[in-house]
Amino acid sequence: MERSYFYDDVYYSAEDHRRFFAQIIGNGVSNTGSLIVSEKQNMTVQLGAGWAFADGASYENTAAKDLTCDIAEPTIDRIDRIIICFDNNPAQRRSYAYVKKGIPGANPVPPAITRDGYIFEYSVAQILIAAGKSYIEQDQITDERTNEAVCGYSNLHNIYRGLIINENGAVTMPHQSFIKTESKASVPITANSDFILPIEGVLLDKQGEIIGKNFVPKNDGIYNLWIELGFPDGTFTPGGTVEIYVYVNGKESFPIYASVAYDGTDNYFIGSGFDQLMAGDKVEFKLRTRRVGEGLSMHLIRIRIAKMA
Repeated sequence: MERSYFYDDVYYSAEDHRRFFAQIIGNGVSNTGSLIVSEKQNMTVQLGAGWAFADGASYENTAAKDLTCDIAEPTIDRIDRIIICFDNNPAQRRSYAYVKKGIPGANPVPPAITRDGYIFEYSVAQILIAAGKSYIEQDQITDERTNEAVCGYSNLHNIYRGLIINENGAVTMPHQSFIKTESKASVPITANSDFILPIEGVLLDKQGEIIGKNFVPKNDGIYNLWIELGFPDGTFTPGGTVEIYVYVNGKESFPIYASVAYDGTDNYFIGSGFDQLMAGDKVEFKLRTRRVGEGLSMHLIRIRIAKMA
C-alpha cells in the first residue's frame, strides 16, 4: 500500500501522524535531562519536566510533578515504579505518569511494565519502599531511563548526544574513546623474551577504559592504536630486533612494529595500526626482543588509542 504525507485538503488521522513521527523520533525519553525522578518529602517523589515518545505518540511534562507512593509495609520491602503510560484505549487516549505499586516480599521485584495493543509503558525509575519507613530518600530511587528493556532514549537523542555541531557546521564526537599515556619511568624488562607493556602515566582516558595493563573498550568499533618506546643509547647492538604486538583477549592480533637495529643509536621505536575491537575485549601490547644483551630497560612508553568508527 502506498501512502502520501502531507497535502492540503486531505484528512489525516492521528495514526497517520504517529506513523510519520515514529520514523523520525523513535521511542524513548527525549534526552538525559528529561523526566528525572528525585526525592521530595514523606512518600512523595518528583518527576522532572521533559518528553517521552512511543510509536509516534508523545508525553510532555511541562513542570515538576508530584507522585505519591503508598505507605510502606511494616516488616517487608517492596519496589514501585514511576511509569510513563501511553494509553490508546478508546476511553482514555492520553499519556500520563503514575506510580505502579509492586508486591511486597522478602526479595521484592519491581512490577512488570505493560505493553499490549493499547497500553505502552516506560519505567523511568524504581522506588524501593523500605519496610516501616515513612519517607523516601534519593538512594532508594534507581534511574531506569537508560535501561533499553523498560525505557531508553529516543534514537534522535542518541544521535544528538553523540555529536556536537558548532555554528560553522563542524562536528565533534565528544564521547568517542581516546587514550593518551606517557610514562618516563625506567621499566626493566627481560631480554630475549615477550614482555607485557604497562599502560601507565595516564594523561587522558575519556571513557575510563584503562584497566590494569589492558585497554578495555566499552563499544564495538574500529580503533587506531599507536605506541612509542624509548631506550637508553647503546641498548641495541647491530642485528638486535624489536617487535611490538597487539594482543586481544590473550591472543596475538597483529604486529604493530618490527625492526632490526642498525647500531646503538637506534633507541626509539614507533608503530601504529588499526584493529576491529568488541566491547569488553582486553587489549594489551607485548614487546618481543631478540639478540640483545641483559639488563634491558625502557625510559619512555607513549600510547595513543582512538576510536575511529
